[in-house]
Amino acid sequence: MPETRKNRIRAQGGLEGRSVTSQDVTVYQALIQPIGIIPGIGPALEKRLCARGIEVLGDLLLHVPREYVDDRIIAPIARLPEGETVRIQGRIVDRSARGYGRKKQVVIRLADESGGMIELRFFHSGYMMTDARLSEGQTITVRGTAERWGRKWQMTHPDWMVPERFRPGWRPVYGSLAGLSGKRVAGLIEKAVTYLPAGAKSPLDAVLPEYPSLREALCRIHQGGEESPLAGAGRVWERVRLEELLVYLHLMQEKRQQAAVAAPVLSDNALCERLLESLPCPLTEAQQQVWREIAADMESGRRMHRLLQGDVGAGKTWIAALCIARTAAHGMQAALMAPTEVLAAQHAETLRELLGPIGLDVTLLTGSTKAAERKRILKGLADGGIGVVVGTHALISDDVHYARLGLAIVDEQHRFGVRQRWALAERGAGEGRAVHLLAMTATPIPRTLALALYGDMDLSLMHGMPPGRKPVETRVIRASRMAELVEGMQRILTQKGRIYWVVPRIDEEEDGVSVDQRVEALAVKFPDAGVRGLHGRMKAGEKQDVLNAFMAGECRILVSTTVIEVGVNVAEARLIVIEHAENYGLAQLHQLRGRVGRSHEQGYCILLPGKDASAAAIERLRCVASSHDGLALAEMDMVSRGAGDAVGTRQSGEAGFRIVDMVRDAALIRQWHGKLPSFSPTEDMIRFWRPHAGAVD
Repeated sequence: MPETRKNRIRAQGGLEGRSVTSQDVTVYQALIQPIGIIPGIGPALEKRLCARGIEVLGDLLLHVPREYVDDRIIAPIARLPEGETVRIQGRIVDRSARGYGRKKQVVIRLADESGGMIELRFFHSGYMMTDARLSEGQTITVRGTAERWGRKWQMTHPDWMVPERFRPGWRPVYGSLAGLSGKRVAGLIEKAVTYLPAGAKSPLDAVLPEYPSLREALCRIHQGGEESPLAGAGRVWERVRLEELLVYLHLMQEKRQQAAVAAPVLSDNALCERLLESLPCPLTEAQQQVWREIAADMESGRRMHRLLQGDVGAGKTWIAALCIARTAAHGMQAALMAPTEVLAAQHAETLRELLGPIGLDVTLLTGSTKAAERKRILKGLADGGIGVVVGTHALISDDVHYARLGLAIVDEQHRFGVRQRWALAERGAGEGRAVHLLAMTATPIPRTLALALYGDMDLSLMHGMPPGRKPVETRVIRASRMAELVEGMQRILTQKGRIYWVVPRIDEEEDGVSVDQRVEALAVKFPDAGVRGLHGRMKAGEKQDVLNAFMAGECRILVSTTVIEVGVNVAEARLIVIEHAENYGLAQLHQLRGRVGRSHEQGYCILLPGKDASAAAIERLRCVASSHDGLALAEMDMVSRGAGDAVGTRQSGEAGFRIVDMVRDAALIRQWHGKLPSFSPTEDMIRFWRPHAGAVD
């Protein structure tokens, strides 16, 4: 198995291979147990789950229910409510099969004491004909949606079990995971909860006495029962979010104290002047203001620790290039770290175009770099032969050493945790060798929230767009106007433009249309467009091949998940279609919209709501259509989404968070900012909450 957090825990004396049952252990000693200890998870399934970031028990317990269903009442078949999902129980009258092979359809007729009868239909389920539990005369309990077909009741693919296994109560419902159905995921989580010892404590339990303990909160989230899990759920969900948030704020406070140290004085402007002369147009007023702030930091003699927040396409890369040029003028190295290989490669290409004319070479180092090339790069960084390097978290690997690192730039820094974004700057730490740190993000975060989330950093805001850029024309259209959309797409293709089509899911078994399904449908409509798919589970080389084809024009329609949200820069891309757009936050839609209109040509964004989208959701989308100010949209997002829905919320947030959401939890973040309770996070706590930052490709 490749290096994973499970392997690191083993090396650090973790608890792999044995169950934690003592009440004297911390809850984290239980949470960091490998998932392989759960009955039903063998080596093959463990490998699949680990590939999805589910490596330890706690990862599985953070796969929260998407909803809870009231499963306390068994309805009589004779009086079923049409179109509603209900539970019934009855005796099997007969069982029959239609069709052949794998496509065989099984029909089971069920009757109960009310005198009613219903047909249960299961497609592609020939194996059910040999299941003794489903033979004539047996009793089963079933949950599904009751529908009328002529004068008969029927359910299609209902969930069934023998009565002995049914326990009435509120039941959590989960989304699929690593190809496992929600039902199977529920079974694994039910077992996982039993590995949390009754007396297991978190260090934060003592300082949050008004909340349930972390263990109690996790159990309440996942365990059903006669009382609705939604009763008093706010404090339960808030407790879990606070666990992550307070660990984060503690690390941020720690880093703020470490930031106030001496650093090299970088004031030589010779290379910067040459770079400014070579740019295609002068800096905008906003770029000039930000550059003045950053230049003052670099020549102050104190370590720069600044966050540059600039809207999509505002020209942050030019500012980064100026910082690199000033660093190189003093004979020091500069490194830029991005969260994905795609984004790192884009940055390397752009910086080569900007810095090449002034004599600076740019090297790319990622996890996919070949061994021989990697060895050459490591030698060049260690002896100072390489002055400018761009890469992923490969830049902070244990075997990477820098001769005289003077500047660390972390792009899309919200994808990294506190420790990850500092790790690059600390590679040059030592007497007289503190490294200037510039973090950049295009994610619009309201100023007050940014100061709370990134209180360890100074903040620069950059508004405006480079000359020649046109606002992206944005429209909200319903599926009934699909013919018009197809005509518009064909016009874009005829004009040699390119198109992004964003879908909400990778897998067919999850809600929404999958990447493969949409690729297949669009390939039929546009057979000459070279339609390709892209998503985060593809290997880095496969992703880069697809993006190269898109940039070269071999692929002119790219179907993707939100993996294209940041960093993908294709000037010929003129249209982006976002399916089920109501599922995204306003700020995220603004980010996605920023993938088009990156040239003098007019760009277009089409927002396609789902058929069940509410009137309020449509109105939110119209806000995106009427505004091109990312910060204004972020503020609207907070007002419209408010505290959000506790159940079914996304399971990874921004700022390197796993469960905290910057928009939904804005009030919580502001409430605790500056009021950090006295506690000492353990290494187990820190390792648990910061596992995925820097590995979100």
